[in-house]
Amino acid sequence: MRTGAETGYRAAGSLSVHGITYPVYMESSNQFRSFALAAAPLAAAVANYCDHVEHNEVAAGDDVLRAGEGLRLLALELAAEAKRDLIHLYAERLGAIEARNVVARPGGFDGHAAALSAETWRDLQLVQVEHDRYYHPDVVGLAKVEQLRHYALHLAKIVGAFAGSADHDELINRRLPDTLLFAIKLPTVMGKRLGDESLPRQTRESAAPVASRS
Repeated sequence: MRTGAETGYRAAGSLSVHGITYPVYMESSNQFRSFALAAAPLAAAVANYCDHVEHNEVAAGDDVLRAGEGLRLLALELAAEAKRDLIHLYAERLGAIEARNVVARPGGFDGHAAALSAETWRDLQLVQVEHDRYYHPDVVGLAKVEQLRHYALHLAKIVGAFAGSADHDELINRRLPDTLLFAIKLPTVMGKRLGDESLPRQTRESAAPVASRS
């Protein structure tokens, strides 16, 4: 079997499934579609878990956790390839979501500023939790399996966007941070705390509120 280098693919990292470690490859010649190919089985693992639970069949929660880890790894790799700070993209995305939400108001929770101030993955997980509690009570109020099914739908949309869209700005500024967003949500809904490892930052951005930025 040919290696990733021999086929024009580069390793973005590795993913362990049932004790076996697989390399996660992204093709340098077509990053977005390669991202979709790499993310598809991870998104499918979440949908598969939901399907098993719905049929009262044995379901491995670790598969969902591994999907979250794999999606986070892929998002970080693509952001590095694009020479963009993924945490900053994520903060901007939270700010845009909050700015158009019906409950947005002066003095409300500012996910943009909170994300830029986060130092660790655990910090960022808590930022996402607060964002969801404040701006998405409809989803937070669902049973956890229903929340997970909702996330599976979003992940399918993300994979489809990377597979078919030619809009570079849309993919980098919206779909890429959305990938990280759901990669953070998956361990949360499964009851797992993220670690205290420092966030990878290319630059330290200003934490100005969204409304004040041009």
